Amino acid sequence: MDAQLYSMSPLGWFLGLALKYQLGIAVFVFTVGAYAVLFILGRRWRREFEARGVTYWSASKEERMAELTSEVWEPRKITVLYGLSYFTNGFVRTVFNLWVPVFLLDEVGLGIIEASAFMGLLFVSWSWKMFVGLVADVFPIRWRGRLYKRKPWFVVTGVLYLVGIVIMAVSDIETAPVWSALFPACVSIITAGAFYDMAADSFAIDVTPPEYHARVIGGVSTAGQSIGAALATVLPLWLLNVGGYKLVFVLAGFTGLTSFLFLTVKEPEVREERAFSREAVAFTYTELTVVIAVLIMFTRSFTMTRISSPLNTMFTIAVREAIHADVALVSTLGLAATVAGLAGSLIGGSFADKYGHKKAFLMATVVFTGAGLLWVTLSPGTAIMWIVVVVMISSFMERFWTGTVFAIMADATPLAMSSTVYQMYMSWSWIGNIPASILIGYLLGIGLRTTVLALSSVSVVVLLLGLYIKPYEAGKASKV
Repeated sequence: MDAQLYSMSPLGWFLGLALKYQLGIAVFVFTVGAYAVLFILGRRWRREFEARGVTYWSASKEERMAELTSEVWEPRKITVLYGLSYFTNGFVRTVFNLWVPVFLLDEVGLGIIEASAFMGLLFVSWSWKMFVGLVADVFPIRWRGRLYKRKPWFVVTGVLYLVGIVIMAVSDIETAPVWSALFPACVSIITAGAFYDMAADSFAIDVTPPEYHARVIGGVSTAGQSIGAALATVLPLWLLNVGGYKLVFVLAGFTGLTSFLFLTVKEPEVREERAFSREAVAFTYTELTVVIAVLIMFTRSFTMTRISSPLNTMFTIAVREAIHADVALVSTLGLAATVAGLAGSLIGGSFADKYGHKKAFLMATVVFTGAGLLWVTLSPGTAIMWIVVVVMISSFMERFWTGTVFAIMADATPLAMSSTVYQMYMSWSWIGNIPASILIGYLLGIGLRTTVLALSSVSVVVLLLGLYIKPYEAGKASKV
């Protein structure tokens, strides 16, 4: 009787799951718990400060940015390097998102649910960017008499990529069990990518004036991703004939070594306002804007963004299940989607800076939802031309929309703990990726129509949340 009750308890259910599901649930619960602790501490400290008349947000973000960027804002250099970092991001993520599922389904023979779990857990390290960002903010590194928050992480990133490349090169991924060989090798490279992304984002937030948020943090980043992703859809077709999947994955890892180029940029000095403090925690995690931004990033993980772009984890699985696409068609659709996404990134960034970040975000949410609904028309018998049109339209709007989302997140990031807070937003998106990937795997088993309708309905929640966000920076470009 006791054994039966134990097996029916939450603990018994959890212990009865496979290790990969236990890991995903543990990461999700621990991350949520960590944020809850910071929120509770922030509320307690904020009450103490307010009782003593202590305030924190005493100057506008634009004013604070002007003080910090007068010597470090190098528009062309920063734009090129930030775009390059996201080119790497897009290339590596697309290679792993597009070709690892094909390898798992066709070469290894995994089922769709196990493959979905593999892909969801593959990006676990991206869920921890908030904590890596916290370390970067709290423990700057001293070098030649100066403290640096960002440059040390570009060095760490390059070293991690090298380690991941070596692991992948010496592993026999073709014959060894995927969970003991391919999985740790992929995680090593993906973790390096997460650190690179954190360091590049944090640096960009530190030095980019608010009137350029959409074009740089939203537009340049998503455009760089799209270019990298486009290359990742076609280059592997040739590499597969030369050296197989191992060559594809190893060469993807080599792109991460571009992180060392960031060592040439100037970094703002670590002044008092950029230093970690109880005030920074108290007046950050309790702000309504920050809470709403967290909810937006988490909720958007369950929208059509997961399957509308090759940059996201479920695109390949979705098109294979929806239209039974072979490898060549998957590559063609991936290329078409990334080309459309590139256009969406560039147009979206300029549009949002010109007409206002929040206004552009709300409009793009509605249009993206409508574009995503076009997926209900797809089936194995659908004409290829129409499939390409649907994929391109939805990818264009997904990148346009994502650019406005990132601009809103930059607007909602105070300079204090900028690495921690912005990466917290990104981390909440990635912790949502784990349950969302597994959920989509189950929904695709029911049917594509059910999947699309369920994911599109979640966009309504994102839209409602967006109505109430009040960024620190107004969101309308003061200079264009």
